[in-house]
Amino acid sequence: MAIDKQTQKILLYAAIGGGAYFLILRPLLIKLGILKSTLELQQDQSQKENIDSYINTSLNTQTPTKSKGEWQIIADQIYNDLKFSGASDNKSDAGYQVARVQNEADIALLIQAFGMRQETFFAIPVGGLQNLPQFIIGNLSKSDIAKINDNYARKNIKFRF
Repeated sequence: MAIDKQTQKILLYAAIGGGAYFLILRPLLIKLGILKSTLELQQDQSQKENIDSYINTSLNTQTPTKSKGEWQIIADQIYNDLKFSGASDNKSDAGYQVARVQNEADIALLIQAFGMRQETFFAIPVGGLQNLPQFIIGNLSKSDIAKINDNYARKNIKFRF
């Protein structure tokens, strides 16, 4: 069975396009942070499993101080405070909202309520979806995170950002 010239041309263009994607475009997109590398995807999966385990353990051993609905409102407030990637962020309020937790079950419910959310830069999505720890680490300064972690230490909460 012979392949005609038109089919050969299409196969050649497909092969060149695929090669260009995998050899040039994909590594460039990974370097720019638009796509995640295989290692980053594996780390994200591992982190998700660890967080799920932490949430389950915390909720089975302690009672939260607020309802799931209240933690959902707080998670939404944190997201609204930080979602614009630097432009009009309310970092002080986000730090306050995160510090409202009183025990391990509270931070577990807050992480669960936050879920995975998209950060934007001038209304353009930036990077992939992020969970609460990624959002906090990516948007707050080290001194703000240190204050939150110190607050957690005073409350005997083991979780740290």
